[in-house]
Amino acid sequence: MKKLRNLWTAEAAKTINEPWLIDESMREYPPDNSPLQDSDAVCVYVPLDLSKAAILRRLDFIIARYGEANEENEMNFSADVEALVAQIEVYDQIWYVRHMPPNGGRSMEAKELVREFIARLESIPDGCAECFPFELIERLREEYL
Repeated sequence: MKKLRNLWTAEAAKTINEPWLIDESMREYPPDNSPLQDSDAVCVYVPLDLSKAAILRRLDFIIARYGEANEENEMNFSADVEALVAQIEVYDQIWYVRHMPPNGGRSMEAKELVREFIARLESIPDGCAECFPFELIERLREEYL
């Protein structure tokens, strides 16, 4: 019986760095699979950049992929954008804890992000979609602004 070779060697594991597998908007950057410099270094990549720029970049990528919102793509388009809304929630919680607004509510940083997010959603061409992005825009206004 032949022995199967272990494909997950320590050297190979140190060079895995493929954030574009999770965050498709990263595909525009050249891949960097260079090995880590420290002999004991282990790179654990959690692809969750929650900066304002990253969230808006992801939204722009989704809008460019789908184009107009129509009955055919409405469900998928909406689901992809809802994933970003979840990221906005985490972004808001982080900034809330950092600054603790005295009167509660949402963080100023999240409010600013949501204003730009809504502006981009409003620019999506309407291809006769029934609900998206209209209901989402209204929900974001109610929750954040």
